[in-house]
Amino acid sequence: MDMSWKYSITLSSFKNLEPIQKTLENLKQQGFDTVEVYGEPDLIDAKKLSSLLDSLSMDVSGVTGMWSFHSSEYKSRNLITTNNDSLIAVKNYVKKCILLCHTLGGNTFNICLFSDIRLISDANHKNLLRNEKRNFVTLLIDPLRELAKYASNYEVDLLIEPLNRYSTPICTDSKDAKYIVDLVDEENVGILLDTFHMNIEEDSIYDAVINSNSLLKLVHISDNNRKMPGFAHIDFENIVEALKKIKYSKFLTFEPTVQNTDYKYDIKLGLQFLKNLSKN
Repeated sequence: MDMSWKYSITLSSFKNLEPIQKTLENLKQQGFDTVEVYGEPDLIDAKKLSSLLDSLSMDVSGVTGMWSFHSSEYKSRNLITTNNDSLIAVKNYVKKCILLCHTLGGNTFNICLFSDIRLISDANHKNLLRNEKRNFVTLLIDPLRELAKYASNYEVDLLIEPLNRYSTPICTDSKDAKYIVDLVDEENVGILLDTFHMNIEEDSIYDAVINSNSLLKLVHISDNNRKMPGFAHIDFENIVEALKKIKYSKFLTFEPTVQNTDYKYDIKLGLQFLKNLSKN
């Protein structure tokens, strides 16, 4: 079965590496027509970026939330909180990202779950029992419903993204994400699965994809070393098989770690690697 998936790539992978115009030009040359914009709405001139994208005939698939230490503002971006001022701040951040996404023509924004340090330390090897996770999750259901209703006005999907245990202990696998999505029970709330995180946390990446089924609205792609697919040992053929089985038809968005400006060959190779698998 030949699946003609849509492909995108995260601009956050190239943030601070070079001028954004140069990045976009390079990505276009390597076969990308769509990007996922990083979620720093106060730092992005949406009108200028939109014009630049139009000049290159490129589109936006969505916005990547800059959660935790990916942003200097991480302390005000914790949805697991009992502090009302913190909750107001993180909701305002999400709403700004939703508006940015809509303005640029995208329709997805990922939600990663971090907490106030006084509630729980999001630290390496921190482990929570499943019922402990559920207790913390009760703090965010109402805020998520509010944000989902806001996002629906702009045709944006909010996607719960499980992260591995070295990032946060609250939502670490597809079961955690599905539990949250089912509780929120809003049509525009779904799941984002990331192959890098799944490789650490899931018993079976194949089963995680299958069991997410129609709730799966975005897949972030990178190998276990955070490089493009095909540069390490994740079994992407198995993942592609699972995606075909559930008839997944949305974006596959690459999210590699890029350490220098000599990235064009690897980016093109990784894209072609996944395209070839989809044809088998």
